[in-house]
Formats: sequence, C-alpha cells, structure tokens
Amino acid sequence: MTRSSADRHRRIAQSLIAATSADSPNPYVTHHLAGHVAEAGAWQDLADAPDVLDRLEPRAVAAEALRLGYGRGGLPDPITATLVARDLLASVAPEDRATVRALTSARFVGVPAAAEAPRGDATWSVRWTRLRRDLLPAIVTDCASPVEALRAFTLRDGRQLLAVGTQDGRVRLWDSESVLDAAMSPVEELSYDRPVHTLETVATPDGSILLASGVGRTVHLWDPVTQSAVGTSVLDTDAGSGERSFREPAWRAVSLPDGRPLIAVCDTNNVRLWDPFTGDPVGPQLIGPESLTVKQAISDGSDSLDGVLAPVTLPDGRVLLVVGGTSRVLDSIDGSTDFEFGRLWAWDVATGELVWSLRTGYSGTLTALTTVSLRDGREALATAGGGGVVRLFDPEGPNQVGEWLHGNGADVVGASTVRLRHGRAALVTVGGDRTVRAWDPATGTLLGAPMSAQNSGVRALTSLHLADGRSFVAGGGEDGTVQLWDPESAGHIDDPLAGPVDHLVSLPARPGAILQSRPLLASVSRDETLQLWEASSGLPMAQPLPDAPGRPVAVPMAKGPTLLALGDGNGPIRLWDPETHRIVRSMTSLNPFRRMHLIDFATAVAAVPWRRGGTAVAVTDGSVVTLWDPASGRGINNRRFPMGFRPLNAATMTLPDGRTVLVTSSKDGIRLWDTRTGARLAEWTRELVYPSTVTPVTWPDANPLLAVTDKTSTRLVDLFSEDAPQDRVRAALAVGSEPEMARSDRPMIFGRHPHAIAGCLTRAGRRMVATGGDEGVLRLWEPETGELVHALPVGAPINALLAVDGLLVIGSGDGLIALES
Repeated sequence: MTRSSADRHRRIAQSLIAATSADSPNPYVTHHLAGHVAEAGAWQDLADAPDVLDRLEPRAVAAEALRLGYGRGGLPDPITATLVARDLLASVAPEDRATVRALTSARFVGVPAAAEAPRGDATWSVRWTRLRRDLLPAIVTDCASPVEALRAFTLRDGRQLLAVGTQDGRVRLWDSESVLDAAMSPVEELSYDRPVHTLETVATPDGSILLASGVGRTVHLWDPVTQSAVGTSVLDTDAGSGERSFREPAWRAVSLPDGRPLIAVCDTNNVRLWDPFTGDPVGPQLIGPESLTVKQAISDGSDSLDGVLAPVTLPDGRVLLVVGGTSRVLDSIDGSTDFEFGRLWAWDVATGELVWSLRTGYSGTLTALTTVSLRDGREALATAGGGGVVRLFDPEGPNQVGEWLHGNGADVVGASTVRLRHGRAALVTVGGDRTVRAWDPATGTLLGAPMSAQNSGVRALTSLHLADGRSFVAGGGEDGTVQLWDPESAGHIDDPLAGPVDHLVSLPARPGAILQSRPLLASVSRDETLQLWEASSGLPMAQPLPDAPGRPVAVPMAKGPTLLALGDGNGPIRLWDPETHRIVRSMTSLNPFRRMHLIDFATAVAAVPWRRGGTAVAVTDGSVVTLWDPASGRGINNRRFPMGFRPLNAATMTLPDGRTVLVTSSKDGIRLWDTRTGARLAEWTRELVYPSTVTPVTWPDANPLLAVTDKTSTRLVDLFSEDAPQDRVRAALAVGSEPEMARSDRPMIFGRHPHAIAGCLTRAGRRMVATGGDEGVLRLWEPETGELVHALPVGAPINALLAVDGLLVIGSGDGLIALES
C-alpha cells in the first residue's frame, strides 16, 4: 500500500471514529469501519474509543485484525482481546463487551486488569483479577469436524499451502497468504471415505512437491499444482505373518541420502520401506524387537514399537529412522503389565542396520518424537513421555543434550518443530491440559507465554510463514478449528499465585488486628494451596499455605483473630491462624479406626455462635453433625444433629434476627436446627437424590433462601417468609448440574458443589441469585420469579462464587475474578 493510500484510510478511519455515535452507529460503520482502520494501521485510534469499539461487529474487527495486524507486534490490548474473544464478544450485548475484553486482556497481558469507571449501562465491571497467564489463539478456520492432521509446505514456485485433514475424510488446502482472510475459501478440497490421520509431503524427481494423505491403510498422492491425483499405495505390513499390525499404520516420509523419497511404515515389531510412486515395498526390512511368547516375556521382558517415527540426517550424510516404543516388565503370576518405560530404536535407512537403541528414562509409553535444530546446526531428537518432561538426544551418540525440559502442565501428547521469525527454530509441545508451549531447544527455556487452546485439545501442529515476515504456530483442534498463536507476541509475565480455584471463603475485618484489619478473602486452589487476599484489591496478604485440602471454614474467636478450619476428611481438622501463619490446634479423635485411616475423619461445615459469645465449629462424619470447641480442641458431646437417610450435605445460614441455624439435607428432605438448643426449627420434606445439593443464599436484611440444585434445575426454597407459597418454592431456575457419576448412593463431598451459587446485590440494590458452572457463564436470576436477568461469559469454568465487600468474587478454572455491579 502506498503512503498516500494509507494516509487516506487513516483520515477516513479517524473521521468515522470521531463521528460515530456510541448509541446507534449505522450498519456500514458497524461492519466496515474496522477495514479502514486495518488498512491505515490506526488500531490505537480505535482502541482509544472503547464506546465505539463496543458497538462494532466483533467478528468484523477480529477478521481485519487477523488479516493485517496479528503477528506484527504492537497491536493494542483491546484489539487483541477482540481478536481472540470474538465469539464471546458477539454473544453479549454491547454494554457488556468492555467487561469481556477486560477479562480476556487480563489473561494474555498477565497483570490484573486496570480499574475502569463502570459504564452506566454495564451490569458488571472488573475490579481486579488474578488469572493464569495464557496466550490465547486466533481462530482462522472452522472445519466442523475434528482436525486429525495439519501440514504447511512450500511448492516449487514459492507458494506456501496449509493442508488440513479432518475426521470426516476431507483434506482442505489454503493458500497461506489468504488463510488469514475470513472471506477466502480453500483453494482445493479433497474427499476420502475414511478419516485422514496423516499428512506428509513427497518430492518427485523433477522437484515437484506432492501431498501424501494417510487414509486408513492407504496413502494418496496429490499434485496441488495440477490439482490431480498421482497415485495410491496400500500399506500391507505383513499382518499375515502373525505380527499384530496397527489398525491405521503409522508412517512418515523419509528420503535416502541420494534424495530418493520413501515411506517408512511401522508395525509392532518391524518397519518397512515403500516406494510412494509404485506402491511396492523396497529396500531392507528394519528388524525391531522380537515377538515373544508370554512365558518368554515374563522371563525377559517384552518390547514393542508404538508408531512414533522421526527421520534424522547425521553430519556424515547418513539418514537414520528413529522409532519410539515401549519396554514392558510382566507380572510373573498372571502375565499382566507390571511396569513399562519408553525406548528408542534407530536404523540406517540405506542399509537396514540397527545402529542403536536406548531407554529414554520415561515411565510409560513414548508419546511424541520429532527432530529440532540446535544452534550449531546439528539435529537433535526431542522425545516426550510420562510426567510432562521432554528430553533431547544427540542421534549420533546417542547422548542426552542439555537439561530436561520441565514445566509442561500435564503429560506431553504431541511435539513438533516450528520456524519462528529471524530464522529461529522452536520446539513446540502440546500437553494433556490443552496448553501449547514453545521452547528454545538450546537453553531449555520457554519462549513467550504458554499458549492456551480454545475450547478443545490440539491434535496436530505445524508452523505457518507469510510473505510479509509473520510466523505463527498453527494447531488443529478437536473442535474442528485451526488456531494460530504468535509465540513472540509478548513476554512471559505470569502470575505465580494464579491458578484454578475450587473454594472461596471471606474473613471479616477485626479492629486491632494486623492482617485482618480489612476484609480478607481465602482461596484454595486445585493443588490444595491456600492463599489470603485483600478483598478490595486482590493483593496477596500472606505466603501461600500448602497442603490445605477441602473447603476452609472461617472461625471467629471471641478473643483473637478469625481462624480457618482446614480438612477434607483424609486427616484431622486443623485450625490455622492467618496472623501468625501457624496451625494452632488440631481436632483429635479417639476412634482407633479413624486413626488408622480405615474410616474418614470429620469435615468442618461452618462456625456457629455458642455460649457466652463463643464460637463452635459444626463438623460432620457424613451421617451426624456435631459441635466442636475450637478453644479446647474437644467435642461438645451434648449436641448431635442427625442428617437423615442417605445424607447429602450440611451448611449454616444466618437469619435477619441474627440467629445462625444449621441446615442438613438428605434423601428425605431438609431440616433446620437451632444449634444453641438443639431444637428442630423447620422441615421441608421432598425426595432429594444424589447429586442434589442444598446451598444457603443470603442477603443483608432479608430472609435467606435455600437453593436446591439437581441435574436440571435449581429450586429456591423459602422456609421463613409468611407469604411464601404453600410448597415453599419461591422460584425455579432453569439451571442445574450434571456430575461425572450418577450413582444415587454415592456420598457427597462436603463443601464441594458441582454448581456455584451465591446471593448478590446489583448497583440498584436489587437482590439477585448468581449461578455459575463448567460452561463459564455467570448468570443473574430474579429470586421471586426465577427469571434470567443477565448472563455474562467469563471465559473459564466457574467453581465458586462469593459476595464480599460489595464485590462478587469468582473462583474460576484459571484464577480469581472480582466484579462490581
């Protein structure tokens, strides 16, 4: 684009932004203003006008940002957030888009979102966040079928194509220069009768590049220049010889030292080489581990090839084919696998000679194998197995190169080498936690931030390079999308205290205390680490406390600070003092079976007022709720509250008159108890089966409700108001919970609810019921009618909700979010 053309687009963009009404922009501006901004590179001007940005079509803004802005660096955070959260933004009203953008920005910027003055028409605004740092992807294609294979390759004329193989048997080819343009279609589309599981390239003797597609046991060759089929090969790996063959054979394209292309096909014990043009086996058979009888395997162990292959060229010109497999130690009694670890075999492709084999040090099966270039020009083998660790080996030795690459959040399920800008190479790994990471193979350090897959896991990886110098990591998703990441877009500014949060509890301010002089918030993360936060700002107030399982219970002491009762039934309840960061007391048990861990320990439910201004802790063993004196560490023997037949859960709630009542629930209904007298105050008789949960929902100066959640709905039960309906159900919310297991006799884990519920107040003072769950949507409901008032997607599963200090705090799958209304 010429300088004058860019200036013209800038003037048009700036004048449209200045003249656009945030209330009702015309349709042309809604859909085409982003195009003028992209051509002029005036993204900062649009980012500085958030009221206008909120009224534009998010997908139109995302398409233009992807086409001309993504991967160049310097794209403003609000625009990048619009790019990666386009579908979320399109699903909400314009007045909520600033909130969704702020949450998205907090995830990829890596710092809490800056406090903004809430818009007058916005339901929520972000006060603070503590979210795990992730580099979110841009979605370039949607194939409507899971992506099984991905391959970017360059033709002889310099054009680069991106091939996408999907489970529905299709291969779509995009020109890399137009794949970022949402309006462009694939340049070619191939159809087969079975899923496409492998994509490779093969060079012909005249230098043409063919695409080889693996479909079942057949390899199809396609010439993308002439758009014609070249031939097919049926891969027969001698299944009739008694050896077990892979149902869909694992294969890779490999070249001999003279440049002749072959296909290496792996079965359980051997590797065969095939000519892709004639469809005939050629060269020597690469003999692998011997097939043994069960008796021999029990005595000597058993080895097998697992179908992960990588060709590597040595400095002397020899080509090795390296194949991953498993060594198994079998049980001497029944012949079952007792232990297994990863192994590598390497053959000279030209001679068929087994050059070396080694144990990789991984337990379990080898899951990924690829080659990566080191800084001195040598090629190294990158291997991955159990434990989320990657090791590099020198294929000549074979010796380990450098240190193990630690830091994958889960087992590595795939690895690939990608080229970045300035000729650099990176090793990219895919974890079972849907996270993609790019590594510098020379230093073993992460390049940029972890890259989070959107909506699904990643099954295939490749690198994509554009003529304008932009480079991306491309991943094929289980949801049928092809996703792009720019691993060099930002530094790794992770929040070490952020991570999945399962439980939340508030600690009220106590005059004269040090830490507790202001309202605090305690969270328990997925790894059972407890962290204290200042509720109003999200600032950490103490060192994290490890080994703190279960939902914590705040225990106000008559003299002294508020303590936290910790425990999940696997050990004694412990009282932790946030002021001193020490465990001050443990609940003892005289039951010898409990001390031997033959039965579960009790679990804390809540703190309840006791005599002379004291506090007691309500605990349950799953069938009876008893009271425990936190000052002495002993039980209060004269108070026992039966939970009923097939108990579900227990909790407490405070009435407007200040009384605290105990709530127990079981298959035969709900009971309310006066903890001071032991009297039963109220009862709601209905059949409740697992996975039903009962959660108190409270507001200041109002009668509380009980939210009874089953698989499909949530009933709001009012047991105190005189004007309550006869069945005591105020309203039914169209939201429920579907647990992983549906056994009606499976006991509930106390304090862990599959659906998050809390009462909150809106800016106008209206009482609302807030709900959240695995779908990551925060919903507000009218408690009198059950009407859905508002829905806000927060971008991660919602595990816990807590109203504290005028905020609604969300414990999500990637950290903490504090919203104000």
